[in-house]
Amino acid sequence: MTMSTDIINKIKGKGILAPMLATTDIPFRTLCKNEGAALTFTEMVSAVGILRAASTSYRNAVFTPDEHPIGIQLVAAEPDSAAAAIRELLPFKPDLFDINCGCPNDRICEAGAGAELLDDLPRFTQILRAASDASPVPVSVKVRMRGNDTRQTVRDIVRAAEDGGVALITIHARTRNTPYDEAARWEFIADAVNTVSTPIVGNGDIFSSADAFRMLRETGCTAVMVARGCLGTPWIFRDIDSGHDSGIDEHAPEAAAMLAMTVSHLESMLREFGAFRALPRMRKHALWFARRFHGAADLRSQLFAKDDPAALIDAVRNFFADDRHRLATDDPLLIATERRFRERVLYWTTGIVQPEG
Repeated sequence: MTMSTDIINKIKGKGILAPMLATTDIPFRTLCKNEGAALTFTEMVSAVGILRAASTSYRNAVFTPDEHPIGIQLVAAEPDSAAAAIRELLPFKPDLFDINCGCPNDRICEAGAGAELLDDLPRFTQILRAASDASPVPVSVKVRMRGNDTRQTVRDIVRAAEDGGVALITIHARTRNTPYDEAARWEFIADAVNTVSTPIVGNGDIFSSADAFRMLRETGCTAVMVARGCLGTPWIFRDIDSGHDSGIDEHAPEAAAMLAMTVSHLESMLREFGAFRALPRMRKHALWFARRFHGAADLRSQLFAKDDPAALIDAVRNFFADDRHRLATDDPLLIATERRFRERVLYWTTGIVQPEG
């Protein structure tokens, strides 16, 4: 059995949770798994941090026994550090290691890692080969359709990844510098599928199960990876797993169920991180859950005025307990909120969205 076949057999579904820094922690991964995510990944783990025994790097790599199948995502700039970090992390027993070659963050790229590697394919391949040779479990890689060098195509990138021995390739269908308000170019995923035999996972602009199934049909990819599309809407994985080719609101929980889901998630973050570290994460998740309901802007103002997690949870209880109605899909406020959310998701919780016109 090849490594590719081995990991595909472990993935019992088509919807995969993307690794997201400061977001895909144990509580959120658990929620998404319970909602049907077929595979999850840790937050990004620094290979150098692991070799320096940095506590944050080790904490990001930790997962619970109930989370399998799960991958540890590593960011590394050199073959030796990638291989050494994998050997250090093998006792954690992940189902795979994923090498991050798609992060466009300036600090990551200036260190020679992330999307910077897409402009240096020989080093890119060397890192993947070193990781694959060091790991008894499959190694995957997450890339973008191109870096800064316009001479490199997605075909060049996936061929180099296959030469590196990876079992799975995830393609975010944007370039290193493409902003999120520009549509992902799914045709490049299809191009990759037609170039290599390694299974391809598609990523980019999956905000409903209808999007997921359309990507599967149009590109021929093996599975889809969901990032922004599951923030505040984790039931997207249930829709994908159930085969519902539908919009995100079609099978969405009503207010009472949203209350139970949101409070349970906030309480799990509080247990995991403690009050001081949990509070920022609690705020953003609470607002992501609430954003599709009437009155979310008022809740946003309340939550940023509260420094006590118990008071924050009480505010969320009061919000959803007030017979809260979901915004209609054609409501100008929801349209404006979703546009802002999709353009600036990591910073969206600090802004006030107003309906247009």
